[in-house]
Amino acid sequence: MSKIPPSQSSSLDDWLCYLDNVHPASIEMGLERVAQVATQVDILDTNSKIILIGGTNGKGTTARCLESMLLAQGYSVGTYASPHLIRYNERVRINGKELDDHYHIDAFQLLDEGRKDLPLTYFEFGTLGALAIFKRFAVDYVLLEVGLGGRYDATNIVTPFASVITTIDLDHKEYLGDTRELVGYDKAGIFRTGTPAIVGDLDIPATVIDYGKEIAADLVLSKRDFIFTPNIDRFRWQYQDYDYEFANPAIPAQNAATALTVLAKLDLLPDEAKIAHCLSALSVEGRFQQLSEKPLVYTDVAHNPESARYLAGKLQQLRDRGFKIHALVAMLADKDKAAVFESISAKVDIWSLASLSGPRAENAANLASYLDQSVQAQCFDSVAEALTHVMPTISDDTALIVFGSFLTVADAIQHLQN
Repeated sequence: MSKIPPSQSSSLDDWLCYLDNVHPASIEMGLERVAQVATQVDILDTNSKIILIGGTNGKGTTARCLESMLLAQGYSVGTYASPHLIRYNERVRINGKELDDHYHIDAFQLLDEGRKDLPLTYFEFGTLGALAIFKRFAVDYVLLEVGLGGRYDATNIVTPFASVITTIDLDHKEYLGDTRELVGYDKAGIFRTGTPAIVGDLDIPATVIDYGKEIAADLVLSKRDFIFTPNIDRFRWQYQDYDYEFANPAIPAQNAATALTVLAKLDLLPDEAKIAHCLSALSVEGRFQQLSEKPLVYTDVAHNPESARYLAGKLQQLRDRGFKIHALVAMLADKDKAAVFESISAKVDIWSLASLSGPRAENAANLASYLDQSVQAQCFDSVAEALTHVMPTISDDTALIVFGSFLTVADAIQHLQN
């Protein structure tokens, strides 16, 4: 693949291919190169207030909740998320909307010329490109999702107005460590002295709190400073003088409670009626998303133990309604597959397994080895092949859940759209 930069008239796909090949590594931890390029192209000098959102799971749903409530109050908002499902454009939103390709191309052109001989990874290009776009639009607030960990993630070059950790669990253990304490310490690297640091995890590792105290961050902690109380169809949120109860939204109510606390801490919380309206209208692609009614098909990006436990709860709700569960699973090889299957197996009646494509992909035969030996599972070469075979067999009393990766969800959505 050529490493010659595309021209301004090239397509976004051409630029993405170039970004994917211009650096020898897909991940390179560290902030020095990214910060230097950001300074060279002058994208950090901005009046936008940046809310930095880290966590193992729930970053996207928390960001979507914050975005909705800020927009409802008339603020302009830029949101950066990764990875995308179908189109790269999903990663950057201005006021809740994706942008035309030329905005991304302009940003990549600026960065490629401004970086000189400094190498950037695909994710680093994307992060800096988003910051360039947000400065171009001069938005009031930027919601910036952390990619991997926190301390050495490319997003951590900014000066946040507030920092948020949604949840903490084991994922990317080769980079972040194999205990929640190590993972938490890395994620706490997005905290800043004297700056609000809101943590929504329900069992916060001591390393997070200790680091926050060490640097004198303005810590706001779940179960200490704010309380989230779930019920069957509603949840209660309490923080300082606030004591509200809302219907459970389409996103995890825990993430909604964290978002509410962020806004309350920053004096940006809308009134109770506006909050209820925003929560009732929330939806996030790939998060227990219904793709079909007959047959009943859901998809979810769950790919680590914590997200699998949340999905297991949603599947139990379907079982309580009388549905059997047919699971179609495809995962990446570097995920904790044993823990994922352990978290969800009791809720599944029928198994189908599919292979993914790409260098990190796991094949269906290896996935099968993580199931109990008494379980029989059909194996397929792709998600599309599995859906072609399985969909006609789904009876009215069965719900199909397709999960295991963003790639799995993307393949399912594209197959059903076609």
